[in-house]
Amino acid sequence: MSNFSTLGFGFLVNNMDPSDSNKVGADMMIPGTIITVPETGQQYRLLTSNPASVGNMRNYTVSAIHVSKKLHDHYVGSVLTGTQSLKTCMDLIIKNTQFTYVIDGSFANYAFSKNFGKGFADELLMQNLAGDFGFEYYFDNYVIHIAKKIGKSNAFVFVDNVNCSKISENNNYENVTTHITGEGKLDNNNKPVVTAEYTSPNADVWGTIDAQPQQYDNITDKNTLLAKLKAAITDYPDIQYTMEYVDFKKQIYGFNPNDIAVGNSGWLRDRFGVDVEVRINSMTKYPQERRSDETITFGNKLFDPVVWETATRKAYESNIKLGKELKQDLITLNQYYQQFKADYSKQSSSISGLQDQINLLQSNGIVIDVSSNNVNSSTDWFASLVANGAKRLIVKLTQSTDYINPLAATQIANGKSAGLDLVGCYHYFMGNGIAEGQYFLAQLKANNVPTTAIVACDIENTSIDPTKPGASFTKDELNTQIATFYKVLNNAGYTVTCDYASASHFGTWFDSAARYRWIASWDASSKPAGANIWQFSNNWLKRNVDANYMYI
Repeated sequence: MSNFSTLGFGFLVNNMDPSDSNKVGADMMIPGTIITVPETGQQYRLLTSNPASVGNMRNYTVSAIHVSKKLHDHYVGSVLTGTQSLKTCMDLIIKNTQFTYVIDGSFANYAFSKNFGKGFADELLMQNLAGDFGFEYYFDNYVIHIAKKIGKSNAFVFVDNVNCSKISENNNYENVTTHITGEGKLDNNNKPVVTAEYTSPNADVWGTIDAQPQQYDNITDKNTLLAKLKAAITDYPDIQYTMEYVDFKKQIYGFNPNDIAVGNSGWLRDRFGVDVEVRINSMTKYPQERRSDETITFGNKLFDPVVWETATRKAYESNIKLGKELKQDLITLNQYYQQFKADYSKQSSSISGLQDQINLLQSNGIVIDVSSNNVNSSTDWFASLVANGAKRLIVKLTQSTDYINPLAATQIANGKSAGLDLVGCYHYFMGNGIAEGQYFLAQLKANNVPTTAIVACDIENTSIDPTKPGASFTKDELNTQIATFYKVLNNAGYTVTCDYASASHFGTWFDSAARYRWIASWDASSKPAGANIWQFSNNWLKRNVDANYMYI
């Protein structure tokens, strides 16, 4: 729901048997092949096919993404302005594509503060329309189904340690709020024509925690304003549970069995004794195998990139409105941060969260870099990072002239399957420019890394530190070795070079002459000077993964 599902499967082909029926399937493992799952009728487009020889057999490991991803193939060049209906906007998105849509229910027209259009069709759907009109959607092959809410209500009951076990749990208590005030449209004297205040019943559990006051230019009715305010607070921690599919089927309190489908909602009684309405977000299933590791993930909030994209765009629009009220140009995000910091100096956690938002909006998104240290390289693991905002991927291929990352091919394939764009690869440098350049180049070609990708040199090993007593290299000698490393790559067509090092190494260990600078600075609160990529964490989301803001 509101994202692209993925498919993975494998099969064997006997190279020595011309009559092997799987040879037909092997011949079809080419870009663009459409695969239909017989149990559901859903179609998927081939992403990767990784054959490996096993004796006389070839074992194919295949990954694919739902055909709805083809919506991204269409760039909408036209624009709409002013107030528009959802139907008009959808007609613009799907024009000249094979997609159709069904709208369940009615939606009020939306007044765009900027033009709508000029973007890829899937991004316009996910990042603009879903938030503006307030709908959810899912794909049935090439049909887009739109509704205010997908799924059934009261479809299941879950009581911890009664009808469910083996639960992995993810709670976020940071954003809990229980009290909010708001204003409606402003009159000619800049006074609100209606005001309202709301306190959640969960204030008895969490205490009174104020949310950011809201102001809506299009509301003149108190009941409408009150409903908006109730929806604007998060009066319970964001929770996400993953459990075994077989456990979730157990009946309880008359539900026999629980109704299991993505989008369905039901009830959870948590360890605090609080009843919370929760919702199924995703499922991992194996329709053609009998396996015990089928899982269901659900929570009280959809963990989906759509949520983050909508929130950041709303924050941007909020800044526009603030600028108009103060009768000045749009204030920059950093100015807004300084104002917030002065007014609320005691709310350090809120300030830190706002600075993170500023850093993200100033960049072109989050890129993660992985190596064999990241032993969990499953598609689900990468998908969990995508759900928290990751967009791109850089993979370590080699080190010195005697080490190849054994997980590189898997990490590239599964990262792509989860929705990450592979933007580059890196080599851990030990000071032998020509030999290490040739070693890295061989693996770039072996993994079909395009010449347009970033090729980075990781310059951090203490054995090549020219500043320490008895160093193996002078600074000039290290500069020369790095230059010869890149020359090998440039001669092969890889020209998007990038130096990686700690901030203190640039200018002291070496003089950066690469096209880009990738600076590691985990303690910095904002972008280091000169950084084209900023590695801001080596343990993002507490999952032992490096995360970076990208400015390229």
